[in-house]
Amino acid sequence: MRIVLAALTVVAMGCAIAGIGMGHAPAELQAPPAASELVAAKQRIAVGGATTARGRALFEEEGCDACHSIAAVGAEGTLGPRLDMVDDDVDEIVESITEPREEIADGFAEKLMPTDYAQRMSDAEIQALATFVAAASGTREEDGAGDEDSGRGGGEDSGRGRGRGGG
Repeated sequence: MRIVLAALTVVAMGCAIAGIGMGHAPAELQAPPAASELVAAKQRIAVGGATTARGRALFEEEGCDACHSIAAVGAEGTLGPRLDMVDDDVDEIVESITEPREEIADGFAEKLMPTDYAQRMSDAEIQALATFVAAASGTREEDGAGDEDSGRGGGEDSGRGRGRGGG
């Protein structure tokens, strides 16, 4: 009987973590980019240069695509905010990667994102990953460290993981 109860507890915890039976994940409620934004994002990523290409590879290698969505590359994660709709610049994205618990987007769990990226990735890798996310979302680059200035801009309503029209 204890084994059955332990197994049910493990299954229940797994379902809770995966969000099964809890309705939609907050990211599923965030609107994806419009068709024109998707085309523009694919173009920015394609012409982004070596840093953007390395960031795209790291996005997959580090498992970011398991939790975050970026339509331009087919990433469909729903545990974290859509990254193709953020209005953060490269520096803010770097901070989101290295200090993920500093500011949590409304509706998202506080302790899902790993906190060890700054220890397991080099500064150049983190910068590349942030440059890729900025290219995918079309945000501006504050420090010029990226490959190009994509120009969408952050504005007053920008905020880590909040995105336009989302959480």
